[in-house]
Amino acid sequence: MTMLISTTGLTALIHTLPEREPFMLGAELATTYQTEYRRLTEAVKRNADRFPDDFAFYLTVDETQKLPQNAATSQGQRADLRPLVFTHAGAIALSGVLKTDVAAEVSVIVHRSFAAMEKRAFNQMRAMVAGLRCDLLAKKPIYGRIRLAAIEGFSIDELWRRTNYPRHKLEEAVREMVAMKLLEAPLAGMQPDLFGA
Repeated sequence: MTMLISTTGLTALIHTLPEREPFMLGAELATTYQTEYRRLTEAVKRNADRFPDDFAFYLTVDETQKLPQNAATSQGQRADLRPLVFTHAGAIALSGVLKTDVAAEVSVIVHRSFAAMEKRAFNQMRAMVAGLRCDLLAKKPIYGRIRLAAIEGFSIDELWRRTNYPRHKLEEAVREMVAMKLLEAPLAGMQPDLFGA
């Protein structure tokens, strides 16, 4: 009697709001776990110690209004009730307290759906950071020269002799790059920054 559930389909049910971890609506999880929403909320109340605030919580009225149209009222939940939602950890904990035949099987797909979404977000963040680094290197030629020098293993003195930049400008730029994580460490031969972090 197990319904066909795909990771892609469940990933589409994961919602994000500012200052909240990604979550799934309880009503949608109830359908996914093949149980009634009422039974799901009862299971959470009976096992409150398994659902701290970072696992399951009720959205505020403002947050509910920010959800995609009809998401909060899906699966027959009344529009005047604040929806109960579950984070990744909460959705997995839910499978442990529900007494359905499919809960354990479906929890694996729920986990993979959250993991796929988190991986996609992480990869997007990495791409954005790499793009910002490239922009910085392109906009500040001194950064590009320092980056090449670091790759070649040059000391600050070798770099200074090979460029037209004053040494204090080079050292200042190296420290900026280290602070922005564009370089892992200052170039060899640099004096420690006594006043820096």
